[in-house]
Amino acid sequence: MAASAKITDKDFYSFRGIIILLFCLLSSITFSQDIHYSQFNASIQNLNPGQTGLFDGDWRFAGNHRSQWAVIPVPYKTSSIATDTRLKTKLKKDAVALGLIVNADKSGDSKFTTTQIFLSAAYIKKLNSDSTHFLSIAIQPGITSKNFNLSELTFDSQYDGDKYNPALSSQENFNRLRITYFDVGGGLVYLFKKNYRKYVNIGISAFHLTKPKQSFFDNRDIKLDVKTTISGIAEIPITAKIGILPTVMYEKQGKFHETLLGGFGKYYLKPVNGLPTAVSLGAFYRLKDAFILAANMDYRNLNVGLSYDINTSKLIEASNHRGGFEISIIYIIKKIPPFIAKKRVCPIYM
Repeated sequence: MAASAKITDKDFYSFRGIIILLFCLLSSITFSQDIHYSQFNASIQNLNPGQTGLFDGDWRFAGNHRSQWAVIPVPYKTSSIATDTRLKTKLKKDAVALGLIVNADKSGDSKFTTTQIFLSAAYIKKLNSDSTHFLSIAIQPGITSKNFNLSELTFDSQYDGDKYNPALSSQENFNRLRITYFDVGGGLVYLFKKNYRKYVNIGISAFHLTKPKQSFFDNRDIKLDVKTTISGIAEIPITAKIGILPTVMYEKQGKFHETLLGGFGKYYLKPVNGLPTAVSLGAFYRLKDAFILAANMDYRNLNVGLSYDINTSKLIEASNHRGGFEISIIYIIKKIPPFIAKKRVCPIYM
């Protein structure tokens, strides 16, 4: 009978430490570590800075939270808060908008953390007199910081011959445990909107235009690739109370790419104080990765979205088909006359 190989405690700690360390280092340069939401249209400044200020109201506040792969010991967690507004200027036909977004992402035993603060500045051009066509161009400068906790990792050098001993040195040397860099993105958006139930929104954006260095070892050859995103969403009225919202998003960063297709079915309830109230149910597919089920509620100036990813990729063996739970909240304050015309230029559905 052939002898079977036995994995010792020392082998376990060595293997575990190497895998976690490689994950931490590689995650800082891979596509998957960019801030990532299935409800991408609920985090508009992460999607495209050109979306800044394109809403009916004075101030918009947004919050997002995602917990991914809860089946593993330390799941990924991502959170964002954002706000944007249009400035009061002397421009008669156009508008200037500003936005601010803060992202925080944490993953793994090492508590690998990404923190971002970005400012979005957009110029919105009215393309016609009845305020139905708009073109927005924006720039988004900001700061990103990444760090991990080496003390949370274990290595074979900390095995004393009997058991793991945290008092022993890991004998791992890093030039730094934190990197901070300046980054710049930009975006272009075209919006056609006849009313709140008939619109088309198409955009293209590019992030990491500065290609910042991503190494904890002073390796100048490791840089973050430019990420390009193309997205589109439309609302098409079917009846007086029902509409559909087809949605598409494509991202490419280096050799990595992602395509997401799907849409919502939306049912309008009785307006509250003249403001739309609606419920939406949606389904999406991220190619070769996950199915996404989503629900959305509009109540006056508040929008709440929930979604859940069901993993379909090769990770299902580890994730047990589980993916990520996500929640989004958007609240709009309306104090000034809307930039987008309230007048109805045609029937809502025809």
